[in-house]
Amino acid sequence: MSEQRGPAPRRVGVIGGGITGISAAIFLRRDGHDVALYDPGDPGSGTSSGNAGVISTGGIIPTATPYVLKRVPKMLLDPYGPLTIRWRYLPQIAPWLVSLVLNGAPSRVEANARAKAALLDHAYSTYRILARETGTESYISHTGLLTVFETDQGWRRAQWLLDLLRRCGRNFEILSQDQIRQMEPGLAPIFRHAYLLPENGLILHPGKLVTELHEAFRRMGGTIVKRPVQRIERVGGVARRLVTDAGGEDFDSFVISAGAWSKTFLRQIGTRVLLDAERGYHIMLPQPDPGLWRPVNVYEDTMFLSPMQHGLRLTTGVELAGTEAPPDFTRARRMIKRAARAVTNLRPEEQSAWLGFRPSTPNSVPFLGPAPGHANVVCAFGGGHIGMSLGPISGRIVADLVAGRDPGIDLAAYALDR
Repeated sequence: MSEQRGPAPRRVGVIGGGITGISAAIFLRRDGHDVALYDPGDPGSGTSSGNAGVISTGGIIPTATPYVLKRVPKMLLDPYGPLTIRWRYLPQIAPWLVSLVLNGAPSRVEANARAKAALLDHAYSTYRILARETGTESYISHTGLLTVFETDQGWRRAQWLLDLLRRCGRNFEILSQDQIRQMEPGLAPIFRHAYLLPENGLILHPGKLVTELHEAFRRMGGTIVKRPVQRIERVGGVARRLVTDAGGEDFDSFVISAGAWSKTFLRQIGTRVLLDAERGYHIMLPQPDPGLWRPVNVYEDTMFLSPMQHGLRLTTGVELAGTEAPPDFTRARRMIKRAARAVTNLRPEEQSAWLGFRPSTPNSVPFLGPAPGHANVVCAFGGGHIGMSLGPISGRIVADLVAGRDPGIDLAAYALDR
């Protein structure tokens, strides 16, 4: 991250206090700007708190691929399958789904994977900068990410994925069955194949990390406003005023990083984007003994198991139903038996259950850059399954754009009018 400061301090309003919003606020405050962050929720209680906790530099695979699209009918019929659609929501999400299908073309898959890779190349190093400057290093562990396969058939089907990882410059190690047991003795001896992404990391408590980042921002002189933003208003044709139930405040610049709700604020200033919420669930389970040393992706079950400070987190599945439908923990709870089968000595006792909303684009590439026609409105949202990984690098780029610095990354692939 450049030490260069912008030409003059500005008053910046940041909408959204998840990992992206708080990262942007910290980097902006580091540049000397007067920054106010707006979020009505408690720090660490939103989508950024409930993910698998993986800093996934290898998470380049888009949601839409020919292999995944071919399996959608089977997924929808499988009670353990990774995809659920609430059919009443289908008319609303139809344009998003059409674009998703179009992005499953092989040429688009390659381009989308490379766009994700260009940002993820900087994800871990930016996390280290953010953690060092905010005193949150204890929440970050350089563990790597292990993906395991129970069957030869599953391993063969995943070769396209390994080929794409190679083409996009991701480093990985292929492990034998014996090496899996040596690396993770807490896994049941049922997995025949695996690959390790050694440059990935683990956030040991995502919710506490985000909470600590909020406290660090306050210590830096930043302002946190716990009120819902109602709208952005134009003054003299320029987006200038942020309105809450307490009235309006004027800013020189805005950052929109409100996750799945970001499209609402963009619509107010005349921009529409294809963005929807992929509803994700997790279940917290007791830590087993001997437990896991690193996050494990059980590929054939579409299940992540992440060892955290407060238990073993099981994350699984995607549900398409918007942000208003009530939660349905049925599938996530079914997967507890699968988790107990994968990890030795795991007690299948649910400690807590959680639902969050991943802000997702049809091509799995986030939006990052100015809002069309509004140079003073910078957007950073749409990270989908790797939003936690992208938060700090997105926040650093936001600060670069507000300051007029070159972020060192070609942002054309992330433009809102791409």
